[in-house]
Amino acid sequence: MQQNKLEIKNFFHNNGYLVFNINDNHLIDKVVKDVESIVKDKKYKTNTDIYSYNESPRIVESYKYSQNCKILALHKMIKKTIEIIYEEKPLAFSTINFIRSTQQPLHSDYVHFGTIPELKLVGSWVALEDIHPDSGPLQVVPGSHKLKIFNYQKDINYSEPTNLKNIKKNYERYEKWVLKLIKKNKLKPITPKMKKGDCILWDANMLHGSPLCKNNKMSRMSQVTHWAFKSVVKHYNPVFSNPEKNLFVERAINYIV
Repeated sequence: MQQNKLEIKNFFHNNGYLVFNINDNHLIDKVVKDVESIVKDKKYKTNTDIYSYNESPRIVESYKYSQNCKILALHKMIKKTIEIIYEEKPLAFSTINFIRSTQQPLHSDYVHFGTIPELKLVGSWVALEDIHPDSGPLQVVPGSHKLKIFNYQKDINYSEPTNLKNIKKNYERYEKWVLKLIKKNKLKPITPKMKKGDCILWDANMLHGSPLCKNNKMSRMSQVTHWAFKSVVKHYNPVFSNPEKNLFVERAINYIV
């Protein structure tokens, strides 16, 4: 990484994201091989269907099945870069491996994972191959991390989440809210060119997704890790919580060690 620490911090805090290469293709090749075996054996956990937009599996917690996925999840360069930006020790707590594009609309991770103190969350996305522009590459919305934190009960026509159908309905309303927010604030999504080994970090409130995909049969292999920090005293589920009223439904988080 050629940039100095101050440049790294300034770029991330101004734009909400940062791209760099981890220079570890040998590890990436082993991760790809392991993921292919996991898929072939059909021994993996996936996200709930309400957050899926195509048939391609999202492999959750691959680090439990693959030591190489775990090493990538805790990669020293990624961890060190996050520490430079936040001046705090990051703690990894979840992974998702993608075979193809998610085709997921723009969203922030903070709509899924809340923290106390607020916004103590970072996502890292590593390209396990050169990402073809037709494969549904990742998009980010620079500057969106500075927008207000979404509140389910205040910002949309909220349905009491008593079942998966209501949760999905709330989330669809959130996705429409995001598009209006982007337009209102005159922000523009960009599509970083991601090569094998490139890692993109994004802020907790950063809008990102893969809404544009010309060919969903093309591979777009990648691994995401979510990170929190040692200073976090509580994790909560935003769909069931109302921070403005100090009402939180806590989530149990197991850090990867």
